[in-house]
Amino acid sequence: MATDLLLGRIVSVTGAVATVRINRAAGAGAPDQAVATGIGVGAMIKIRVGRNFVFASVDRVFPSGGHDEFLDAEVSLVGEGSQSDTGQLLDFRRGVSQYPFPGDEVVSTSSADWAKVFRLENTSTITLGDIHATPDVKASLNLDALLSKHFAVLGSTGVGKSTTVAALLHKILDAAPNGHVVLIDPHGEYAAAFRDNSIHLDVETLKLPFWLMNFEEHAEAFLTSEGASRERDRDILGKSLLHVRQKNYLNIDIERVTADSPVPYFISDLLEELELEAGRLEKSADASRYIRLKLKMEEVWRDPRYGFMFGEGLMATDSMGDLLSKLLRIPTQGKPLTILDVSGMPSEIVSVVVSMISRLVFDYSIWSRGEKNVPILLVCEEAQRYLPREDGHPKSAAQRNFERIAKEGRKHGISLGLISQRPSDLSESVLSQCGSLFVLRLTTERDQHFIKSAVPDWAHGVVSGISALRNRECIVFGEAVPMPVRVAIDFLDEARRPSSSDPDFTASWNELQEDPGMVGRVISRWRNQRRDA
Repeated sequence: MATDLLLGRIVSVTGAVATVRINRAAGAGAPDQAVATGIGVGAMIKIRVGRNFVFASVDRVFPSGGHDEFLDAEVSLVGEGSQSDTGQLLDFRRGVSQYPFPGDEVVSTSSADWAKVFRLENTSTITLGDIHATPDVKASLNLDALLSKHFAVLGSTGVGKSTTVAALLHKILDAAPNGHVVLIDPHGEYAAAFRDNSIHLDVETLKLPFWLMNFEEHAEAFLTSEGASRERDRDILGKSLLHVRQKNYLNIDIERVTADSPVPYFISDLLEELELEAGRLEKSADASRYIRLKLKMEEVWRDPRYGFMFGEGLMATDSMGDLLSKLLRIPTQGKPLTILDVSGMPSEIVSVVVSMISRLVFDYSIWSRGEKNVPILLVCEEAQRYLPREDGHPKSAAQRNFERIAKEGRKHGISLGLISQRPSDLSESVLSQCGSLFVLRLTTERDQHFIKSAVPDWAHGVVSGISALRNRECIVFGEAVPMPVRVAIDFLDEARRPSSSDPDFTASWNELQEDPGMVGRVISRWRNQRRDA
């Protein structure tokens, strides 16, 4: 027989919001920790409604006027479940079919209830950590719902965001070891966490031929003008790029070549085409546009920092198949994760590289119809860099590609994972496409308000506590979980953590630095743009 603790009764109901009058002494001394802490803001309570339990989230607790022994609580209705003849919870489902009525009993939610809610049957699941206040109950996530409807991990710097991402990816890859995951790593911190099951691509190991850029990416890489001048320069570049692609010197089987076609060409041919076009013009002012564009291309081409895109070996061969196989892990070969480390790349080209990678992932998924289904997860750290909040400025190629993936990717088997430390700077339209959110501690009021505006009204009670979360804690809500829940994320072994820990100033500054060759080695790596030099 269930022994739920009576907390109080319903006073009023307005739509999906109800007011509960609670006895101040309710829950005191209860042996079940979930019951003892069950009447605070963010907690879940049950309301007896006929043969059902209606679950509600506590949004606000305040004194009951003229009744010192009572408190009033405002709660939002979340879902419901059936109860057995003995009063036990049998199941849980979102939404409410039968609303409570004033006078209905409000009872505690026990650890057994949490276990029943998060016992996801007939689905592929992973467990991220322990449910807050119920350390013996794991928070299960529906893996297919998580991946098929995009997700975001949001949290301020230093609260364990990178570790949370690593933990989530470890759980996903442990459950699906033949997955296909691409992680864009702007700080070079994730390779340490996935030594055995990933490949690491950086400026030294990535071979990303320049001719794989589409027209928009060429324009972003080479054009420096603005306004009307930029539009004229775009026309010049588009015309010249089309001419050199149409040469198709490798005789690739293609019916129609456009400026966007991934057909190899020599950069020297493009430079020559620009020079020829300039020579055909009578006005020196118009010719100078070609010359300016040509000089910019030569500058990039000859800069050794861009060798991963413009190296000699990338010009004469069609390496598109090898690149896609390596990038998308087809076949997996025991390493389902590709970590694209952009930390050592020139800042001027990073956005173009990210645009190329995201577009290649999307285009491959579109043109692989009819082949074996290979869903792909694309995870983007520092997502606000490439998906900024709409401000009226022209969108970058990367932003347009990510927006397209967010809106259309699910139809083509692409899952998007966005990671951001400044969610208020993130595109609202893209974030709204994420079916699941993992929210860690957010310290700025702007970020907190942004999250509240992004979640349903009934989740505000849970989300209101985001500023009080501890490190390695997050609130999960959305399609992957039955109801919003606060989770203490499982501890990761040292070998499975990213290299993102804060420096220990005190310990470091209490040690003598007696290595006379250290500065010289740093300068050598700096000059050679090689971390192992």
